[in-house]
Amino acid sequence: MSRSACAMPWNARSRNKSLVNICTLVTPSLSRPSSLQPSSPFSTTPPSSTKSSGSDPGTLAYQQLCTPPSIASSHFDLSRIPTSERAQILQDFILVPGYLSPEEQEMLLAAAAKKLKRALGKQVRYEDGHFDGVITRYRECSATDWGGAASSASETLDDRGKGTTASATLFSTIPQSHEGTNRTSPREVMQSIKQEFFPPCWKWVAPHILELEAGRGGIKPHVDHLDASGEVVAGLCLGSDAVMELIHEDDPQKQFRVLLPKGCFYFQRDSVRYHYKHGIPIELEDHQFRGKVIPKDRRISIMLRNALGPSVVGSRTGVPPEYKM
Repeated sequence: MSRSACAMPWNARSRNKSLVNICTLVTPSLSRPSSLQPSSPFSTTPPSSTKSSGSDPGTLAYQQLCTPPSIASSHFDLSRIPTSERAQILQDFILVPGYLSPEEQEMLLAAAAKKLKRALGKQVRYEDGHFDGVITRYRECSATDWGGAASSASETLDDRGKGTTASATLFSTIPQSHEGTNRTSPREVMQSIKQEFFPPCWKWVAPHILELEAGRGGIKPHVDHLDASGEVVAGLCLGSDAVMELIHEDDPQKQFRVLLPKGCFYFQRDSVRYHYKHGIPIELEDHQFRGKVIPKDRRISIMLRNALGPSVVGSRTGVPPEYKM
């Protein structure tokens, strides 16, 4: 398939409805997106990450993924990106609105608050500045017991007797409707993300919890440390909508914004991960999307990053056609 255009999107907010098949491929009804997996890096990736073979079926399938046009039209402001480069942006920043149900959001918010209290003590206060000067009015901690680098998605599936790869079992394990399908623990959500979106052989850095104070917290534009994690930076947005601004490192005139609705899952990779600084505007008047100020309530993000090392993409099937080129 050509990488020139995306098909129409899956509306993740309608998790209780059948997936509308608008491509020539026939796919079963899904309650959430199946088996969207990240890639080996493109040529823009630092040498610390190892390329996978271009002939690997998982790599080829991954290279067909992008954020669908209708999601991009409502959640991306690409007006300052040259028209010729916009397709690449949508290939390297994947956004899935409504990935979490309201019940799952509440569960994760409560679990994150409990984790922060245990890690930081009863008198949990917001820090004025991060050690590297990037984050302001925040609290943070790791969540190792939610799933880290010790196990991969494929190992967990094997332990449960459900197969050797996540992709091999997706259609048999994904429920067909929203009712009664809520994941009930943070670890279950983390494992679900790894199984549904990423190669089962990948190792992971422990999830990271970051809370920003309502009205005051923010993140200055930055590129995540290249020696701390691999080619994918992923996140769950909880508690409040957020505006993410992304600015090209070498050409600051190239910048775009993404509206991250609470309950969404997103990840940046390849050219966006390595060449665009990302942040959350600190001042309320700057927290705008297409000229509209977006309220800054208390927000918690749960970040997932794959570990450094060879990224051998496993085989996968059944990617919803709306996330293909």
